[in-house]
Amino acid sequence: MKKSEVPAALPLIGYAAGLACGHSYAEAVGFAIAGALLLRHARWAMFALAIASGIAAATHMRDVRAAGDVALRAMPADRFVTIEAPLDGDWRQRGDGWSLRCRDITIYARFEPPPIALERTIVAEGFVRANDRGETVMTVKSAVLIRYTGTRPRWHPATWNRQLLLRLRPFAVTHPTEVALVEALALGRSERLDDAVRDSYKRGGTYHLLVFSGLQIAFAAGAIALLLRWLRAPRSSDWSLLIFAVLAPLFIGSSASVSRASIGVGLYALSRILHRPTTLENLWCVAALARLIVAPDDLTDAAFHLTYAGAGALLFIPLAARRSLLAIEMAITPLTLFHFHQYALGGSLVTLVLTPVIFAMLIVSVVCCAMPSAALLTVVGLLHALCGAINGVASFAFGWFAAPPAWAMVAGYGGAMLAIAFLRGRWRAAAMLAFLAIPITAAIVRGTRDVGTPRLTILDVGQGDAILLRAPGHAVLVDAGPPNAPLLPLLADRGVRRLDAVVLTHAHPDHCGGLPLVIAQRRVGSVWISPRRFRGPCAQAVLEACAARRVPIHLVRDGDRAVFGALGMQALLANRTFKRAPDNNASVVLRVRAGRWTALLTGDVERDAEEALAERDVRADILKVAHHGSRTSTSPALLAAVRPRLALVSCGRRNAFGHPHPLVLAALRAASVRTWRTDRGGSIDVELGEAHLIVRPEVDTPR
Repeated sequence: MKKSEVPAALPLIGYAAGLACGHSYAEAVGFAIAGALLLRHARWAMFALAIASGIAAATHMRDVRAAGDVALRAMPADRFVTIEAPLDGDWRQRGDGWSLRCRDITIYARFEPPPIALERTIVAEGFVRANDRGETVMTVKSAVLIRYTGTRPRWHPATWNRQLLLRLRPFAVTHPTEVALVEALALGRSERLDDAVRDSYKRGGTYHLLVFSGLQIAFAAGAIALLLRWLRAPRSSDWSLLIFAVLAPLFIGSSASVSRASIGVGLYALSRILHRPTTLENLWCVAALARLIVAPDDLTDAAFHLTYAGAGALLFIPLAARRSLLAIEMAITPLTLFHFHQYALGGSLVTLVLTPVIFAMLIVSVVCCAMPSAALLTVVGLLHALCGAINGVASFAFGWFAAPPAWAMVAGYGGAMLAIAFLRGRWRAAAMLAFLAIPITAAIVRGTRDVGTPRLTILDVGQGDAILLRAPGHAVLVDAGPPNAPLLPLLADRGVRRLDAVVLTHAHPDHCGGLPLVIAQRRVGSVWISPRRFRGPCAQAVLEACAARRVPIHLVRDGDRAVFGALGMQALLANRTFKRAPDNNASVVLRVRAGRWTALLTGDVERDAEEALAERDVRADILKVAHHGSRTSTSPALLAAVRPRLALVSCGRRNAFGHPHPLVLAALRAASVRTWRTDRGGSIDVELGEAHLIVRPEVDTPR
């Protein structure tokens, strides 16, 4: 085998493998000993030591997280906790609330918080808990429970950034979108970008151009180098680039793309200063390795993946200019699908078209930071309008698609990294393209598959309900989870492009919040709703979405039936309004039959409605436990009438309601009912075979 021309690739592969697979310090010591024994073979010794370092870092991170979990569990869940955290960013509006990311905790507020000036830390009081994704969050109830303390040092680059930000803020009243764009492009602060602007660029596949990234670092470094070399000061140029590489992350923040570019620029300048020339390929590998050493969690971060995949495709797949776009698309497409389930066909081409426009917007933004004026902000607005028009033309190719399975991602990108380490020239490029085709092919296959037998799937949408019923050639959705649920990715992963019908049990946000987006993005045959207690903002949004897409609405009556292939469906609806919990008790209950099996889907009905149901024929093999396992539901009368073999509970991990309630779980155990929960098993897939019920928990990629 020929010696690789990228010696830094092997340590990078080893360290990343250690981070991904490491479990204990004993493993790290074992690989370190192996490295010592291989000292005569420098490359393999380096590889073994890199694996040992990665395992040690992964073990340390695990121990730190475990200690954090212990500390979090020790905090009282029903009392206020005071925290003090550094102010790294700014408040971001999210719907009718606000959020602030501070190192290891995110603070949420339902009110507009006081503005941040030059303060260094925030002191807040509120309830601290872990959310569905295991992140530590605090909920603050009032502005009097938030205060800012300390003053940033005047010499720190982050203070300069904040001062420029404060100069722009007075113009945000008249030019909110333009000021947000200037802050994102020139200052690396994207908190004020609204969802409409983000969605416009995402649909064109160009959102990465909008936030401060390696593009700005590269432009600035190039300008410094050209200016000083034009002034015939090459040594000053090298030292200036090194200083710039240190100051840029301090000024902007050390995101993956900024750190990649800064580390690359710094290493390039350092190699010139030390008269140790290197290659761009090695700079790419060392920059990635250095970033992972500083921030090991980036191994699973989407920004890190996309940053290094795009640059790596340009460096290691040296094709003709028109084919380089294909290489970049093949490198970033699987990652985009895996992390976001979204893809804009031709995003690389649109990126090339928009780059000059974004560069012009960047120049105007930099000038505007120095000399804020309404005229400059107007120019930014005009350039943004041009970008919006181009993104709008390209958005026809945007959509939600299936993600590649994890094994395909490991095979594809692991193989590509091995090709970088051991091959070169055309063989390397061909091998990388072949390996990158694995996850793309797997995603296509996954997104076009159909079921061979009927299935019932409780989708893991957090604290809410979304149930997918499938038979060969048919699909029905019952409820659509909360507004922020990853429902479209979950449907895409199961190859669902069309829904014969959507049944909305009742109009609470945790059941109908995701339905407007489903109607807008999927072909829906009809929407079933109950005329009883159908009201509120969520109900209005569903009606507007149906009107926009001309989706028929079916008003459910008690006893309504429908057949979709092998699926038979009967609606059970109370004939009166209950005084207690009228919305929940008005839920549409579905009795679904597939072959010899029957399932009862109960929405959020509570004991009053359950008593009425128990008087009817509701015998079923599968029970979807009502109201996420609340103690107000799953009465003894209903269990006796249904006599299920299997119970399914849809609830969020670490939810604030304590669902499912221990009394409900005890009642199911007493009735000898096997129970499966989404908070522990992810999405629960039940195959309704001819002779057996086969239950499979599935950890979904959007989780």
